[in-house]
This record gives sequence, structure tokens and C-alpha cells, in this order.
Amino acid sequence: MNAAQSKKQARRDILVVGGGRFGRLALERLPGRVATVVEPKPDEALLALAREQGAELVQAAGVEFLAPALATNQPPAWVVPALPRHLLHDWLLAELAPQGARAVEVPEEVLPPMSSVFRGEEGQFFVSLADFLCPDDCPEPPKLCTVTGKPRGEPLYQRLAGMNPSGWSVAVLRSRQLAPGVGGCLPGEMLQIKDQIGSQGGNWLVVTSCLCHGVVSGLSLPKKAQHE
Repeated sequence: MNAAQSKKQARRDILVVGGGRFGRLALERLPGRVATVVEPKPDEALLALAREQGAELVQAAGVEFLAPALATNQPPAWVVPALPRHLLHDWLLAELAPQGARAVEVPEEVLPPMSSVFRGEEGQFFVSLADFLCPDDCPEPPKLCTVTGKPRGEPLYQRLAGMNPSGWSVAVLRSRQLAPGVGGCLPGEMLQIKDQIGSQGGNWLVVTSCLCHGVVSGLSLPKKAQHE
């Protein structure tokens, strides 16, 4: 099978949540792979691009669509978060709401040293190994930074997974590059994190991170009783 035939037969297995700039990049850079784009307020440009790429466009809030999509027997192979929120955290809060899940502020002292740390409006932290604006088509080479040409060192998702603050547990969802500038997450790993937090309870640092960039949010859940 040649490359063209392989491309034609690629399965549409990607769910893109968010139809802004990065959602459109996902559509453009993953031709034939995106099955669905979820966007509550699509504009004409997004509608036209989705039609051109043969992707279904669903007008809905991301978390409202994501929950049933992951609960089916055939969930998407990849979820691409492409919205200005921490999708994993929002989804966990919604899924674990019956158990009393609530958002909590992340204390800055729990974070490892990084080049860029920015506090978000909801108490989360946006973190990065870069102190500059990265190009949106970065190919994410495994060892050297595209911009500086210097070694990156330990990947950010590993650094964040190594956090061990007193009174907190850590759950890290890795974002893997599917195309230049487009990161995807595995639904199976999202479900594992939900099950882990739901079964243990307590205070959690919920992380989504690629090699260089990430977001850290706080979630608290009543601890399970010993006899449960």
C-alpha cells in the first residue's frame, strides 16, 4: 500500500474539542482523521472548513459532549483539547460531581522550577519550559528545542509527574503530538485518571502536559471511608 492509499484509508478517530484557532489547525493538519469538532459558537469559517474536511461539526459545550462520547463502547481514539480551558479538569469535575468534587486553588510552592509560570483566573497554573512564544507548527523534537536548538532536558510531563507535595496526589495526562502544533490525549488514560481519583478521593493536582507546556489544576474530593 502506498502513502496515498494509506492516507485515504486512515480512520476518522479524532475528536476535537474547540473550534477556535487550534481546533482549526487540527482540522487542517490532520486531514481525513478528524471525525468530530465540538464548538458551542461556530462561525461560517469553521463550518466551511469542517465541510471541506468531511468532519462532523457539533454545536455543544465540550464537556457536555465529551462525557457521553467517552462512555460509549467505541470512544474516539484521540481527544484533542483545543479550547482555552483545562478540559481534563472540567470533565473530571463534571464526572465526579456526584461524589462532591470541587475545584481548589493550586499552591505555587508545589511546582518544580520552570521558565514560565502563569496563574490562571480559576486558581490553576499554566506552565512552560519556554520563556518565549513557541511557533504553532513546532514539530516537538524529542531532545532539542526547535527555537533555541538547545537540549530540552527532562520532559515537562515527567517533571510534573514527579511532584510530591504533602497532602496532594498527582495525576498527569500526557498530550502526544499528532501533527505539528496539535496535541492529542488518549481517552483510556483519561478514564484511568477518573477512576483513580474517584476511588481514592483527597486533594489532587490534575495535569495535562506535553514535552514543553502544561496546565496544573486543583481538585478536591471527599476521601473514601476505610471500610468502602
